[in-house]
Amino acid sequence: MMWVAMRPFAILLALLATGCGAVGGSAVRTGPLQLPSYAGDVAIYQVQRPPDDAVEIGVVEVHGVHYEAAVGELLPAFARKVASIGGNVAVVEGVRARFDRVARNQVETFYYACGLRYTCAGSRVYTLNDEIMTVSMYGRAMTTRGRPPSPPASTAPAAPSGAPPAPPPAPPPGDPAP
Repeated sequence: MMWVAMRPFAILLALLATGCGAVGGSAVRTGPLQLPSYAGDVAIYQVQRPPDDAVEIGVVEVHGVHYEAAVGELLPAFARKVASIGGNVAVVEGVRARFDRVARNQVETFYYACGLRYTCAGSRVYTLNDEIMTVSMYGRAMTTRGRPPSPPASTAPAAPSGAPPAPPPAPPPGDPAP
């Protein structure tokens, strides 16, 4: 319950700590294929299917606030996050926006004439509500540069040691016994 009350303050504090806003995000490896960072161009897919030989290596999310909350700002950051975990194919699965209201106090100082030669000062404090837009882009990181290691081929279980050997197969019916 306390977090709900402090959430707007926490959002405002986070914005003030990072300046007016910045593009942030994360990339997490999810597959068995571990590649170093990729330095080349990253192909971006959203509507069409990625190449058939592409292997998923992780999930990626980037977000921006205010002016950085534009697709033109987020898409290059998304591609950089994909490359940071070794991907050369980025699949954008969605873009979403969230709006939060954050209250802040505004202090104004004003001056007025309060006599023939005197100027007086006053101040007032009031609360403003700001609406903060956060846009997130999320999807998958893939690569066409490698395949995950294949699991070892399964072999039939061997008979436990010390077990008696299996009996010979029975002769087919109709064969004379020797």
